Amino acid sequence: MGKESVWDGARRWLRRRFSLRRGGRGNAAPAALAISRPEHGVGFGWDADRFIPLPNDTPFDMLRVYRYLRDVIPDVSDAVWTWKRLCHTGHEVRLHGLDGGAASAAAHGAVAAFEARINPDGGGLPGLLDVFYASLFTYGAAAFEVVPGRARSWIHDLAPVDVWTVRFRRVSGRLEAFQVFDGETIPLPRAYFLYVGLDRDGTNPYGRSMLRSLPSAVRIQQELLADMAKATHNAGWNKLHVRYRPEERQPGESAEAYQERIRGNLHALRDRLSGAAIDQNLVTYDNVEVAVLGGHQRNHVFYENHKAVEEQVITGMHMMPVLMGRNYGSTETYGTAQFEVVNRQVQTVNRHVGAMLTRIFNIELALRGISARAEVSLRGNRTVDILKEATARGREIENVLRLFEAGLIGREEALARTAGE
Repeated sequence: MGKESVWDGARRWLRRRFSLRRGGRGNAAPAALAISRPEHGVGFGWDADRFIPLPNDTPFDMLRVYRYLRDVIPDVSDAVWTWKRLCHTGHEVRLHGLDGGAASAAAHGAVAAFEARINPDGGGLPGLLDVFYASLFTYGAAAFEVVPGRARSWIHDLAPVDVWTVRFRRVSGRLEAFQVFDGETIPLPRAYFLYVGLDRDGTNPYGRSMLRSLPSAVRIQQELLADMAKATHNAGWNKLHVRYRPEERQPGESAEAYQERIRGNLHALRDRLSGAAIDQNLVTYDNVEVAVLGGHQRNHVFYENHKAVEEQVITGMHMMPVLMGRNYGSTETYGTAQFEVVNRQVQTVNRHVGAMLTRIFNIELALRGISARAEVSLRGNRTVDILKEATARGREIENVLRLFEAGLIGREEALARTAGE
């Protein structure tokens, strides 16, 4: 018999422990269940065969509407793009052995090979994360499926899952994911399906899109822009209004000859005006008057109305104006506070993404039978004032060293504080 791996021993120990918990060696312990019940549970009259709806019973077709808004509304497109750039800061993988020591060379080699192998034609893992963030900030959720290799001994690839096709249902008290595609319901493997929902609401498993609050504001914004286009088209550009007073009819001149002469004068005047250069002056007799029509349009009212709606779009996307190309005259202190809030959201989102990547890398190590564990973290963004941040961080470390030298904290706690944990 071959040597038992650490993972096999851990699984055997867990099975023995839970079988002995209650009812003797041959009876499995009953599953622990929460006393509270989810919103869309059987006890609330919910049909167990139905899929759980989106929050507030939002139709699933709205997810496609969110994609349309992202693709055709400039403000929404810019906000999603900016959130992606803020969060897509790169990642770091730290490896250590299961005993807390250093990871083996095999673990480092497996991780490097994994990152080089997945999504080779789409930019590797960074390309997949770009798709992931775009989905997360458009639909409020994003998902990957881990595709195992032959004999399930490694991860062959990561496949993005279109979240507008994902549905959840509770089966025997547990959430199970399905994909509805072309009239077919496909169960998604629990062990290899990774779903991240943004701003989840209660027990509802789906994420909540930021774009859910925008359709009304976007509709008003587009109507304002359409009205402005119509008004501008109707007003047109400033025009020259030329008025010509015909001369008196000469003695003996017939009516036909008089009309022909007046018509000729008008044609000659029109030709002179249409062929005049920009810096050329116009010289006429006193029976020709030239005036400018227009020049009195005012767009102040439109701008104020559009700005009010525009602010609603920016607020709905949880974005600060300056990051979307707007400058409303905010003070430096206010702008710094806004950016700190944005960075807090970036950190929150990236903690979810880091946990998902940690799970993916650990699946790869487990499938390969390598006794190591990975921890993935996403890099952060620099603050507005790097010098102030560095000065504050230096003082924090100095205070930790003073506490350690005074014997008020131990070595481990001092290391954790200086590392920012």
